[in-house]
Amino acid sequence: MTLLLGAALASTPVLVWDLEQDDGGFSAAGELGQWRWGAATSGPGAGYDGSRAWAIGLSSTYLNDATEYLEVPLPDLSAVGQPVLSFAHWYGFGAGDEGYLELDDGTGWRKTSPVYGYPGLSWTGSSGGWELVSVELPATAGARLRFVFAADDDGGVGAGWFVDRVGVWDGDVTAPRVGSLTALPDTEELTGPFEVSAAIEDDTGVDVVTLLWTTSRGAAGSMPMTGGADGSWEGTVPAAPVDTVVAYHVVATDGANAVRYPAAGDLDFRVYLRAPTALLGPEGRVVATEAALTWTPPVSVHVVEGYDVLQGDAIVAETTLPQALVPLGGVDDTFSVRARYDVGVGDASERVTLFAVVPSLLSVDPTTAYAGESLWVDVVGRDGLFVSDEVDLDFGAGSHVETVVVQNVDRLRVEVRFDDGAVPGARDVTLTSAVGTLTLPAGFAVVDAAARPRVTGLSPARVTQGDSGTLTIMLSAPPATTPGVSLGDGVVVERVVLDGRTLLVAYAVAIRAPLGEHEVLVDDGVRLLVGPPLEVRDWTPAPIASCAAGGVMPGVVLVACAAAMTRRRRAPTYRW
Repeated sequence: MTLLLGAALASTPVLVWDLEQDDGGFSAAGELGQWRWGAATSGPGAGYDGSRAWAIGLSSTYLNDATEYLEVPLPDLSAVGQPVLSFAHWYGFGAGDEGYLELDDGTGWRKTSPVYGYPGLSWTGSSGGWELVSVELPATAGARLRFVFAADDDGGVGAGWFVDRVGVWDGDVTAPRVGSLTALPDTEELTGPFEVSAAIEDDTGVDVVTLLWTTSRGAAGSMPMTGGADGSWEGTVPAAPVDTVVAYHVVATDGANAVRYPAAGDLDFRVYLRAPTALLGPEGRVVATEAALTWTPPVSVHVVEGYDVLQGDAIVAETTLPQALVPLGGVDDTFSVRARYDVGVGDASERVTLFAVVPSLLSVDPTTAYAGESLWVDVVGRDGLFVSDEVDLDFGAGSHVETVVVQNVDRLRVEVRFDDGAVPGARDVTLTSAVGTLTLPAGFAVVDAAARPRVTGLSPARVTQGDSGTLTIMLSAPPATTPGVSLGDGVVVERVVLDGRTLLVAYAVAIRAPLGEHEVLVDDGVRLLVGPPLEVRDWTPAPIASCAAGGVMPGVVLVACAAAMTRRRRAPTYRW
């Protein structure tokens, strides 16, 4: 769809094409017919201000060794005072491929340049994003303009060329172009101001250039820049306090159009004071409560009055010399140093981390137990150097450490049993090892046994040697995961299924399993729940009548009886 308007005031539209609605009547020609209109799914992935555009490579990379044309249907421009074609384009060309414009004002097609020209002889390489371009047109009837895409045959291809937001205007629609803006470096200068310059050009002349800035401390300001005949514009950014980031950009206008540079974001610099360098501490492992640090004073135009040694953001030492003693905690022994100048506090140096061995007890998990229960507790230390059979633990009155498993030098897994009469409340955890005695104050607590998880029932309560089947264990509360079950010596647990608060345990009793009561133990990985005992009874074969009967062939009868008894002793096949 197009919109045709009569020429009126400067910078008014004459004819614009809505490429979201249709192809605008543009004419595509060429060797392979690669100019296409539609939804852009390749290249930029969309048009400039919608989904559709004219493009080479609309949905995939283009083909090589071809020249393609896209002609814009220009209206009669004889009544237009200052006709200009404007458009947005995005391109990504392979090596040797290019795009450019051609104009026919009645004398045949010839290459024409946009306002501000091409980056080189034509558009090559990549645009790096969408660009707005304008090209001056002759004020005549019958003028023609086309986009020309030329790809060589070397096999290298690119994403393509995408054209959108095309329109013919009467007047100045070309914004000034900013070619450069001074990038100020970080500085120790505190008095300012800081001078910047910008190279700016315009097809009709630059009117006003404004320099705008903000600071990380919330200040903001602006000032007009002054221009010279060579297109250079000058301005200044005012001074800022120490440790301030100043961000700035320019806005240039020609009276009708304005441009911001950078288009997005800002240039910035920081006002700072130098940090000390070469911060050093002891090498290797440090077994101590404090360590000596040294550093090289900063070289600065300002006077250093002293130093702060930091651990994180906290000051742990102050000195006027380039050395200090710092305390060690064995955890995050990382330090930096900053200088205190006559004009403020400087930057912190690079950090140094010391490997300090200060053994400590860090945590236990879980941190609570019910009176009267047994459970597994994971104990974590730092630089504990734990060794099997050389570690003792104490969880306070009424506790008994049954098993200690050393998993590594800093981690233990401990089975702890608490008496039924263990007094509820917080208690210290004490660990004794080769490195000494470590304490975790109030690191554990005993709670009232009323809510203690327990085994509430067992069915059946009796099994027989050689027997197999399913044992049902009832719990007071459902465990988080399927626990392990132990039924004592000679009773094999083949499978455990968790069903809410019920465990279905497939078991098989050995022929020679010990008789009597077997401890039933449920281990959910943390707590050890002891249930009612499981009684294993003696297997007693039923009498076989034929074995008691006499006969003429007693030997044969005895063999038959033995075979029958063997069959009776075989455990029945278990099916789950």
